[in-house]
Amino acid sequence: MNDWYLALSQIKRNPLRSSLMASGIVIAAAVMTAVALLIVGVNEGITNTVNRLGADIMVVPRGEEVAKQFNEALITGKPATFYLDPSAAEKVSKVPGVDHTSNQTFVETLTNARCCAGKFFIVAFDPVTDFTIKPWLKSKVPQSISQTENWMIVGDRILLRQGNEAQFYGTSFTVAGVLEPTGTGMDWTIYMSEKSLRKMVIASQAKAEMPLRIRQGDVSTILVKAETGVDLIDLAERIEQAAPEIQVVLSSTVAKLARQQLFAIASVLVCVVAGLWVMALIMSGVIFSMAVRERRSQIGLLIAKGANKRFIFKMLTKESIAIAATSSLSGCLVGLLIVISFRELLSNALGTPDVLPTAATTALFVAAFNVLGTATAVITAIMPVISVLKAEPYESIKQGRLT
Repeated sequence: MNDWYLALSQIKRNPLRSSLMASGIVIAAAVMTAVALLIVGVNEGITNTVNRLGADIMVVPRGEEVAKQFNEALITGKPATFYLDPSAAEKVSKVPGVDHTSNQTFVETLTNARCCAGKFFIVAFDPVTDFTIKPWLKSKVPQSISQTENWMIVGDRILLRQGNEAQFYGTSFTVAGVLEPTGTGMDWTIYMSEKSLRKMVIASQAKAEMPLRIRQGDVSTILVKAETGVDLIDLAERIEQAAPEIQVVLSSTVAKLARQQLFAIASVLVCVVAGLWVMALIMSGVIFSMAVRERRSQIGLLIAKGANKRFIFKMLTKESIAIAATSSLSGCLVGLLIVISFRELLSNALGTPDVLPTAATTALFVAAFNVLGTATAVITAIMPVISVLKAEPYESIKQGRLT
């Protein structure tokens, strides 16, 4: 008789025992998969943020709180509002080693506009000097954009597409382009020209519930492209010396601060996962051990009648494999489903643009954890099988009757 058939038959005969073994593995695999995907997804988002900033150096007003707001705006798209002195842009552009600059102005937090619910970020930029936004457009902006009175470019997670119209602070805008998904705060941001911003500020005085108070010449950040070969730390020092009222943020610093926050969270989550996994293995091992001990008499009789120990070992091992493999896969899929279902909620809670890695990375992790979960659970379960098979048949029959 096929050993797989016998193994599956034994599982069906003892549904309660099999369910108890499976439940611990499912919970542990689900938590392990969910936590791993969260950590990897957040790390990918941070890497994308740095790679797609486009600027070597970013200049913002001096202040610890400003730097924190700016980092959050870059990584998550969380709205931030602060302004530099109008003379700062000219000072920065004249610093030796600066190849190119482009200014951006952050608009006050906008909540529940007519186009979409929730908070999102509005940023005004200069299309002529820009080198950080237009490279990520999904398709070329139509030539007619220059003739459009008020246009905007939206991030991929904003529920607007090319040609759609939306109204902000009493002014209507037409979507001229949509950005490629970046996994950064850009996905949650709406971009418009400085010229359109000025019109919106003026119109808001009469049309908006809350008028905008942005002065002519206000700039929130200056994005700097350094000359080839220039030491960025030296350049940062020269920029801060040229304008003491500002502070410089390096793209590498953004990633460092974000990863420090991620490491603190990840350390706690990894400890929780490790504890759950150990508990699940112990539970499945104990339950399977009890099942094997209950069947010692049966195993002893089979061996006494000439049954091959190898056959019995394979049968019991395949029983544990069947339970562990299905439980581990189910747990991994449950963990993936949790991350997908609560993707936005987790993103907001962790302060990241996204928590789900790429499809290829996700599939790789699910497969890897399924194999790991199955292997470790099987190894734990078959340990008592080895000790029973080593015993003499008469001893096994005798002990089986006593239990």
